[in-house]
Amino acid sequence: MRRFIIVGHTASTSPDFLLDDLAGGAGRMDLLLTAANAALLVSHDVRRDSEATLVLLGPPDPPRAVRLEGARLRSLSPDLRANACLMKKALAHTSRLEQEASPGVFIARRGLAEVLDGIHDPIIELREDGKDIRGVEIPRGVAFVLSDTVDLTGEEEAVVAKKRVGVCSVGPTSVHTGDAIAIVHNEMDRRLSS
Repeated sequence: MRRFIIVGHTASTSPDFLLDDLAGGAGRMDLLLTAANAALLVSHDVRRDSEATLVLLGPPDPPRAVRLEGARLRSLSPDLRANACLMKKALAHTSRLEQEASPGVFIARRGLAEVLDGIHDPIIELREDGKDIRGVEIPRGVAFVLSDTVDLTGEEEAVVAKKRVGVCSVGPTSVHTGDAIAIVHNEMDRRLSS
């Protein structure tokens, strides 16, 4: 299983955001949904061996963790607005206990530390100053942690540092979160197919 934990520092934790304002009023929800698509979609299908957890830290009621499980998803699509509707439905649930809001879409009131506590796979942080991923041995079952347009805070970095086995970068050029995920998938697919 490939897991991607994406921290959204400004992403709305309310279901009341406007579908026409995913990049603004929804706190860059567009970026997180694009990252989820990169983690879970392939041409005309879903990666059944992958999972994306979006850690939402924006107003009004953080934290929230929305976990998208590729093996169970039925309605994820390349259309960000349609996927934003899945998020709105999930955010209507406010329990600390994880609940399935729709097939393959789970929600809980959890922050980054609690999400990482539930992961037993090795954790690799994706960061611009890490070792080039092409020169690092990566296990088949792995979790990658990355952030939105804002670097992890010092406190978040400390939480990740306690759990991670390495820090990798996807290359010499800074890329968007979703692009970094696509590069990781490409690298892993190449390694596992040879």
